[in-house]
Amino acid sequence: MRARWVVNAAGLGADKVDALFGHRRFTVTPRRGELIVYDKLARALVDKIVLPVPTSRGKGVLVSPTIYGNVMLGPTSEDLTDRSATATSETGFEFLLEKGRVLMPELLAEEVTATYAGLRAAIDHPDYLIDTDAEQQYLLVGGIRSTGLTSGMAVAEHVRDQLLSAGMELVTRTDLPDPPAMPNLGEAFPRPYQQADRIAADPAYGRIVCFCERVTEGEVRDACHSVIPPTTLEGLRRRTRVMNGRCQAFFCGAEVQALLEGNRS
Repeated sequence: MRARWVVNAAGLGADKVDALFGHRRFTVTPRRGELIVYDKLARALVDKIVLPVPTSRGKGVLVSPTIYGNVMLGPTSEDLTDRSATATSETGFEFLLEKGRVLMPELLAEEVTATYAGLRAAIDHPDYLIDTDAEQQYLLVGGIRSTGLTSGMAVAEHVRDQLLSAGMELVTRTDLPDPPAMPNLGEAFPRPYQQADRIAADPAYGRIVCFCERVTEGEVRDACHSVIPPTTLEGLRRRTRVMNGRCQAFFCGAEVQALLEGNRS
């Protein structure tokens, strides 16, 4: 593979890619964060983010409402050596319950929908590491931790400016298709099952297949025929939140599987 420039945004593998260009500037430490997700019935308890005083390792464990109508407790902050260790743990779960008992005791009486874990690419530097090696036509974007979710667009603009300053010619593409539209999965705006005019025009938006998350047959169909269609149930879940509620596909899984297969044929 040949390229004019290499932009290293490899996350957990950024230090290894950096070493391929002869640099030994930092080491990535996988930092696991575990979360507990509570059912939507807990949402009435939480109308704002509740968090302790932040430390040098981050914001700490917090209680947060989500745009999807449920509540999260977490994350943990555990340094590991395995860069693929995304499994949840009993110790992490117990730790979060202990912290939650201090932050919001009432929350612990609510039903847990799921637990999740992910890895942040922690580095031995206090800030992002963005640096240009013009001689090798190489640009490093390393150590982008959880705050990168907020700053991602600004980081991208900064990287673009760095490439321009280094002499790379950037030409605006006019032959690209429009970016795919993100469906409304949150609770801030009316969902398809709440829109009478939409249901009148297409009854599939009135047929709910996932009652926990109120996902309709029409939304599943649209996802299956989108620009990048799902090929698995997990892919469909990520695009529509189907099977993401308290039953975790126990009630709707078979019907959703049939819809996925039917829309692929």
